Amino acid sequence: MPDAQSPMPKMLQITQAGFRRRLTSAIALPIILLLLLSGVSIWQITRLLSAIQWVDHTDQVIAQANQLQKLLLDLETGVRGYQISGDPEFLEPYRQANSRINTAFDELGNLVLDNPQQSQRLIKIQTEQTVWHRSIAQAIARKQRGEVEPLSGIKYRKQIMDAIRQQIADFIATERQLISQRIQTAQQTTQRVMMTSVILSLGIGSFLAYFTSWQLSTVSKSYENALSTAQAQTENAQRSAQRLTTLHNIDLAILAAESIKSLVENALSQLRQLVPYQQAFIALFDFEAQTSQIIAGNSTTGELHPPEGTQMALADFAPEQILQPGIRYVEDLTIANSYPPVLVQLRLEGIRCCLCIPMLVEQKLLGELNLATTEIAAFNNEAQEIVSDVAAQLAIAIQQSLLREHLQRYALELEQRVTKRTADLQAANQELEAFTYSISHDLRAPLRTMQGFAQALQEDYGNLLDSAGQEYLHYITEGAVQMDTLISDLLAYSRLNRVEIQLQPVDLTNVVQEALKQLKTQIQEQQAEITVAASLPQVMAHRATLIQVVINLISNAIKFVAPGIQPKVQIYAEEQQDWIHLWVIDNGIGIAPEHQERIFRVFERLHGVETYFGTGIGLAIVRKSIERMGGRAGVESQLGNGSRFWIALPKAVFHSHAIDNDSSTPHSSN
Repeated sequence: MPDAQSPMPKMLQITQAGFRRRLTSAIALPIILLLLLSGVSIWQITRLLSAIQWVDHTDQVIAQANQLQKLLLDLETGVRGYQISGDPEFLEPYRQANSRINTAFDELGNLVLDNPQQSQRLIKIQTEQTVWHRSIAQAIARKQRGEVEPLSGIKYRKQIMDAIRQQIADFIATERQLISQRIQTAQQTTQRVMMTSVILSLGIGSFLAYFTSWQLSTVSKSYENALSTAQAQTENAQRSAQRLTTLHNIDLAILAAESIKSLVENALSQLRQLVPYQQAFIALFDFEAQTSQIIAGNSTTGELHPPEGTQMALADFAPEQILQPGIRYVEDLTIANSYPPVLVQLRLEGIRCCLCIPMLVEQKLLGELNLATTEIAAFNNEAQEIVSDVAAQLAIAIQQSLLREHLQRYALELEQRVTKRTADLQAANQELEAFTYSISHDLRAPLRTMQGFAQALQEDYGNLLDSAGQEYLHYITEGAVQMDTLISDLLAYSRLNRVEIQLQPVDLTNVVQEALKQLKTQIQEQQAEITVAASLPQVMAHRATLIQVVINLISNAIKFVAPGIQPKVQIYAEEQQDWIHLWVIDNGIGIAPEHQERIFRVFERLHGVETYFGTGIGLAIVRKSIERMGGRAGVESQLGNGSRFWIALPKAVFHSHAIDNDSSTPHSSN
């Protein structure tokens, strides 16, 4: 035995000495290799963490862009509701979004400072939004004043908002490309970390297999932990990107939906990609009727419980959910002590886990979103957060759809009212025409009888009447004439509302000459001096109606003058852009400023019939006729200093080449 064992200590000593020599000679190389491995690993992991940070940063940019898109949608929706209904309550979403829009732009701008292209695009979006906001503020002010906004303004704002939507879509698309690239970079970096670490680890492991196993084990564990952390961060980034993409798709589905049912079905279908479930439905609450209704849902089993359209008592839902809205999560229905009746059928169908999310709009409970599955504890905190976001989106979209349906019903009611009132107006017009016919025939006949018998009495028995009888007979004749004139003017005024007027180019020179021709007797009796400017322009008008307007203006001008004063009238025209103003200027008694609008009303007279003969309808006919032809009429005057009556009509589209020779020189009539 001693001979057999004696070589062992010697061999052991040699082995130990050799090991020490090898360890001493090789100690420098392992240290260098370890330092190299550490440096490469730190460098690769730093790159990986940087890539993951950029993925997270891009997630924040997309989320903020979606928030900005939502605020712009609230701005447009609130204004559209107000423009349609005129109800200031519809401006509430617009006001809230308007108070937050600048902050949203600033936050998004800070996030894309590292990207000049996106920064410039955001500045352009904000500039166009400012232009849109300035235009919509003017439109709201115009609506509040009761003015009708031109269609061009509405189209202009729509073009701006369409451009903004497209730019935001491009903005988000660019960020999605960036996040895809950065996720790919993170994955490639992870692969490089793995490959580099494996190669170096194998080399160093082979070299130090016998005496550095515990170090190698420690390094391997550290590497595995780092790799696991990096992979976990990459998976989180990918899940975040998928979540944002799905939420954006839900937004697009909501915007594209034509009804509440399709809106909910599209959104729930998209939601299943993030949060798997077997049953999902939305119930809307009616607190006045104390009822609820299942408006839409989605089921993977083919049958929804409760079915769509089911009406239930509000008490079938959890009372605390209605009084104090909050998330209600039942991990296992089979062991739950109590649950609302709405979940009874789900439990019978094998459902074991249920998530109920309240749908709130401005702190007002609109309804509830219910998700159910056969798995226990299937909805973690992340799932609850995702479903809460979708419920908030759906609540706003459903509220807007309900408002839109209300506006459509209101518009239909208005249309029905307009139809009814149009029919009533047509009936009233028919009655008015019958009344006009009665005035024209039945009332004039007795007047003509009075005039005829008065004239016969004057001719046959005038020499038998004393001065008082002669005066009475004169009063009878004068009253009949005045009544006949009044009836004629009333008929002329009433016809203005019924007669169809077709506008065409009319020569003002010919119109004035025709009016003077018809007033020739009155002009001679008053010894009036009429001066007409040469070459009056053409206007778009109805010739016969315009002649009557000019006759009334000239007749008033030579009538209302002080006793003993020769009437002098000047007529000329001037062009103002696309309008022609015709002036009739007199040297009459003038009109005080406070009475200048009264004279254009029916039966408004400033003087008695005994002073100036007339019916008080002539100027009312003037204004009504001019307005029917798309023009305006007015007067400039001072008491005792004459009057300047004017009418404004659109300039003729084309000018006639046939001009009377007599119209080339001023016309004067005394």
